[in-house]
Amino acid sequence: MLPTKKGGCFEHPLVKNLFVEKIPGGTSPLFPQPFIAYFTPIILKGDIVDLGCGKGINGFLIRLSRYLQGAKLIGLEINNDYINFCKKFNIYDQIIKQPLPKLPFKDKSVNLILCTEVIEHLTRKEGLILLDEIDRVCKGRTIITTPNIFFETMPGDPEDKHLSIWSIKDFKSRGYKVYGIGLKMPLLWGDKFLKIKQALYYFFTPISYIFPFISGSLIAVKDF
Repeated sequence: MLPTKKGGCFEHPLVKNLFVEKIPGGTSPLFPQPFIAYFTPIILKGDIVDLGCGKGINGFLIRLSRYLQGAKLIGLEINNDYINFCKKFNIYDQIIKQPLPKLPFKDKSVNLILCTEVIEHLTRKEGLILLDEIDRVCKGRTIITTPNIFFETMPGDPEDKHLSIWSIKDFKSRGYKVYGIGLKMPLLWGDKFLKIKQALYYFFTPISYIFPFISGSLIAVKDF
């Protein structure tokens, strides 16, 4: 069941009479962060690139929790509102308006790449190009997160639409180690069982981390 729509905006399912432009599906953006942080080195040097950085949650948490020794934090984004937000709060040292899949970096020039909840918004062909581009530019570590199940996002928002799904095999065949979080079921606003499903996400994560084929989201990590 979709939230009430009014004047091009949706009523937030948790706050009555609050109308917003976007209500994303899936888990809370904070849910995978402890796992992303686990694989993010404590000391960071060189170029750190956040692909599809959005409002900069990865960049902010890196600044908050990591030691940056000469590191340059770079965000790639195409949404002007997100770009302006990141600039306003100085989250990144540099933010580049750049559509994926091509990456504007030299071969083996990037120490860490974060690509969280991004690749599923590309077509299969574009996603394969992006993975090739990551292999080309990264010389350190890449962390990718993506849903392990296909689900419909909010209508009328092409930027948030899921265009592809990626499997454990897709990443392992390219040298990634793959872990899981949650349980393989969609989490969507308006679902009357949402709270129960969210609880199951937490409950099953210790199991799906080891057996990612049952997980709701994949975390793929590759060292170069």
